[in-house]
Amino acid sequence: MNETLRSRAVRRSILLALVAAVSGTVQADVFTAQTAYNKGDFEQAFKEFKELAELGQPTAQYDLAVMYARGAGVQPNELYAYAWASIAADNGFDAARELQGKLRPDLSPASRQRISEIRDRFGPKALEERLLPKIQADATAAAQERQSCRTTRDRSPEFPASAWQQGLEGGVYAEYTLLADGTARDPRVLYARPEGVFDSSVRESLLHSRFAGSEGKTIVCTKYYEFTKKNEGFRMADPTLAGYMEKVHSEATAGRADSQLLYGLMISGLPQLQRPRSEALSWFLHAAQSGSAIAQYQVGHSLLTGWGCQRDEGKGLLWMHLAADHDQPNAQVALAEYALRGTPDEEKVREAKGWLDRAAASGNREGKIRLAALLAAAPYADVRDPSRARSLSDDAFAGGTDDPTGFEIRAAAAASAGDFDAAATEEGKALEQASRLGWNLAPLKDRLAHYQAHQPWSGDLLGVG
Repeated sequence: MNETLRSRAVRRSILLALVAAVSGTVQADVFTAQTAYNKGDFEQAFKEFKELAELGQPTAQYDLAVMYARGAGVQPNELYAYAWASIAADNGFDAARELQGKLRPDLSPASRQRISEIRDRFGPKALEERLLPKIQADATAAAQERQSCRTTRDRSPEFPASAWQQGLEGGVYAEYTLLADGTARDPRVLYARPEGVFDSSVRESLLHSRFAGSEGKTIVCTKYYEFTKKNEGFRMADPTLAGYMEKVHSEATAGRADSQLLYGLMISGLPQLQRPRSEALSWFLHAAQSGSAIAQYQVGHSLLTGWGCQRDEGKGLLWMHLAADHDQPNAQVALAEYALRGTPDEEKVREAKGWLDRAAASGNREGKIRLAALLAAAPYADVRDPSRARSLSDDAFAGGTDDPTGFEIRAAAAASAGDFDAAATEEGKALEQASRLGWNLAPLKDRLAHYQAHQPWSGDLLGVG
């Protein structure tokens, strides 16, 4: 196997692929707003600029002020134009200061009050309190996490034969849950180019690899993989990569949202950089304010878990809902998992199902797996749908995999349908797979005992706590 498949980092080719993977999504809101404005679709442009302005995006705040001043897509309102220009100026947008000076309306007591109300809702201080993460750089914690995610036994991913024959190269950015014993669970591909070509290889690699782990703690790790047919190894001194990273950083600093997201991904996914996740979060936040649903998910995840910032559940859910409402499947899955925490009541289970239905409908594999698990083993009988659970599982695990999860879902679905012999057979297959992976077998044996006793099993099939 080509040694580069063991890469501990990503070279320029994968970074370029990631630009292609995320740039369209990152710039969608800003770009479509500007395009709509240039085409004369002022109502759509106003709607998009207003949404971004309320997230704290300075350019959108300035553009919104201009539209209020010109009456483009909205009734002209010099007071609102002044208010938004002043907010953009507070955020460092120089052109807004000039516009603010030209507008300066007659500030009657009523005008002052209305401007204060807008600033109280959307000014920098208000957004810090309501929406923005309190970023915290903890070098010690970051070093400990890098150590926990360190590979101790690496299984190199296979280069798919079809991709090799077609001369395809690419890369994958994956996330996985790391248990205290150093085993990886729930491997999920967040970004990939080309889509669907190397995903399975990466998931299998993570399942079979071993990591240092963190005693008594379950954490989420990220990792880059590259697939290249070249024989060159990666060197951080390589001027190609170093120069490209410098270019991305320069573009991110200049305000390019796609580069801001990509730079954050590099910081979070290249452990040899030894940079804290708080630094990545800063770039994700800039991209999120520019309308990137992917970055909005990253910010929400950070806030819900204390990833590079002070944990804040309320703010985290705001960002997650914003991303999910824009049909970002990772955010939809995250909100479903949030609803299913602890012992959820039927309302929460149905809420989770709603989010997973949306994620699965978009073709998202993780959404399909979680929906299948819920339909197979939900604690409420009227939520379960064993036939659909089996269909979703077969779709998600088509082509074969070493992940026991597919067998677990099919077993629970069979038991839910009253076919306990089939359930025991499927659970036995799950046990065989889990044993080869070195997993803790106690939960699987418990489920097998239920099926052998002709009892269905309900609960969280994907639980790793």
